[in-house]
Amino acid sequence: MQARLKKQENIHALVLSLGLKYQNFTIAGGNARCLAMLEAFKKVIADYSTPPGNSLPRHLPSVISKQVDLLSNTRTLAASMKTAIRELKKEISVIPVDATDENAKERLFQFIDTFQKERIETAGAYIAHEAVDTDKIQDGDVILTYGRSSTVLNTLLYAHMYGRNFKVIVADGRPKLEGKEMLKSLVKAGINCGYATCTAVPMLMPEVSKVIIGASAVLANGAILSRVGTAVVCNAAKERQVPVIVLCESYKFLDETRLDSFTWNEIAGENNSTLATWRSIDPLKLLNLHYDVTPAHFITALLCEHGLVPSTVALNVTRFAAER
Repeated sequence: MQARLKKQENIHALVLSLGLKYQNFTIAGGNARCLAMLEAFKKVIADYSTPPGNSLPRHLPSVISKQVDLLSNTRTLAASMKTAIRELKKEISVIPVDATDENAKERLFQFIDTFQKERIETAGAYIAHEAVDTDKIQDGDVILTYGRSSTVLNTLLYAHMYGRNFKVIVADGRPKLEGKEMLKSLVKAGINCGYATCTAVPMLMPEVSKVIIGASAVLANGAILSRVGTAVVCNAAKERQVPVIVLCESYKFLDETRLDSFTWNEIAGENNSTLATWRSIDPLKLLNLHYDVTPAHFITALLCEHGLVPSTVALNVTRFAAER
């Protein structure tokens, strides 16, 4: 991959470095990847100069597209990144043709800062406040979550700081075992926690009062695209009639539909030393899907910055957010 990256032309050095961090999972998670990308784009824009005979709103989108192509070659773009890229290009397109580079850049810097603040940071804070204010997290709750979601983590930390007394069971699964980092953060804050692998979830579900998970994307049909294993957790909750609440910012809502986990996915690596050399074992074929799709009927409600809504109105939320 590194050799292929070196052949790319007109790629900003910061974007090249960021692509390698994506590939190595040094930066992971929809919010973290989007924030890092937008910061890199600010540097790309700052170092950009409109060529003679061109205008910034007509030429800069092609420069941004080359950076995006590089990032998508290192790892498939997250839903959050797709929204940010689309909105940034839209903002570039409405800049007056006769605007100076200095004025245009200042406008774009302000747009990126506003996007980061409102669509990511403020949205996440609202979700955390709403979860507590509407008693979605109550004293005595036993909350099961899966993997690691920055939105879920911040919500649980806020509820704990607010004084709610609850227990969290962190369920986890391969290949990344991201729940370990989630567990460390919760324990460090003093929250009563348990840890289990995904296979143990059905046995633990009788003591769980609610499931709270994050999402990489919310699809137009209300289905949830998230870390592989999420569908297993939600299915187990459905069997026991345990409510499943998904916390997700609206900029991760997509105007598209997927009916299974195979038409679009990422293949994750395997860091376990036992399987690290699997490619050299000819009869062995290792398939580690990174995401799975959870149907809408497994989801009790979605909590975004626009409030608590049923998953079936996901498309309405997507269009409402786009019109703002």
